[in-house]
Amino acid sequence: MNDNDIHVALFGASINPRLPVIDLHAAPDVHTAMEKFDRDFDRLLRSGARAGRIIYGLGEGVLAREIHKRLKTNQQILGWQEEESGGSCVVLF
Repeated sequence: MNDNDIHVALFGASINPRLPVIDLHAAPDVHTAMEKFDRDFDRLLRSGARAGRIIYGLGEGVLAREIHKRLKTNQQILGWQEEESGGSCVVLF
């Protein structure tokens, strides 16, 4: 998949009303949120989904940075893009 294909696929995923969601913004702390992310992300990958939305919320950006680090190092990720709100991103697998 080239960069243009990834960009188009990310846009398509972002407007899908049935896109699977991992919602982390209500976690009491970063450690708990990351445990939930690892568990839910693994489940999402095993489900056969091709894309998903991760909601980490706005705040100071600590959780967003941790999520972005994980996404950058995961070889199963084709691409990801932060959404306009800044509190979530869409990920392609």
